[in-house]
Amino acid sequence: MARRIQPILDSILADDRCQGSTRTFVLDLLAQYTRKKSLSQGQRRALGNIEEKLASAPAIDVEKQNRLDNLISRAQTANDRWAVTFITSLKGQLSMGRELSVRQKEILVKIADRHSTKAQTQRDSWASNFSSEMREKLTIAAHYYLANPPYFGDIARKALDDDSFVPSERSYRKMVENKYATKVIESTVAEPKFNVGSHVAVRKTATVGLHATHHTNGVVLKADAKPVSSPARGSKVYSVLFFGKTEATFIEERWLKKGRA
Repeated sequence: MARRIQPILDSILADDRCQGSTRTFVLDLLAQYTRKKSLSQGQRRALGNIEEKLASAPAIDVEKQNRLDNLISRAQTANDRWAVTFITSLKGQLSMGRELSVRQKEILVKIADRHSTKAQTQRDSWASNFSSEMREKLTIAAHYYLANPPYFGDIARKALDDDSFVPSERSYRKMVENKYATKVIESTVAEPKFNVGSHVAVRKTATVGLHATHHTNGVVLKADAKPVSSPARGSKVYSVLFFGKTEATFIEERWLKKGRA
């Protein structure tokens, strides 16, 4: 039996109809057989089933496969890895003579629309018109979401790590134009209420960690000292040195009031 395994593996992998997850499975079996020179009884049974299905599977519909290959190429260009994996799986399914389900066909249509020539032209236009103001908003939102996981983590990291990164229009609008990010951006770009060098005091309504400074004046060292991490009104962050302290304190604008000169 051991002498027959290698020819069976070679024959299956040489068949263009063996694609997708089926080909991945057979390649895994080949790697194991190369290492151990044996397969389990269950693995040999599975290999025999694949061989039988290929023997009874219809010839490849070349035109249909070419259309799917073209769609895979367009999805790869757009870095749509999920779509590439999905379509590759469908190719394997069709090559084994299994029809697509209604749901699979619906998803395929959506992918085709997403990667049509018109859609690609719109993406190119979006990328070429991505302005410095839009990038500034993206950066502000990225800092906010990294400070408040788990939403938009991947896009946020890409935005901060790569100055040339441009998210899709859909991703940008979901991340930057929602009500939370909008408030964070408004707080960030607003003019500071307290200028550098001005005296400030902590409001009585300030959070617990600031109670020790309630009766102490301080001087503003820097406005916008850290990225805004809260959508609350007045969340611009200041660096304040309170009198009697040796280290500055980061504090949000909403907790400050004008201090005594």
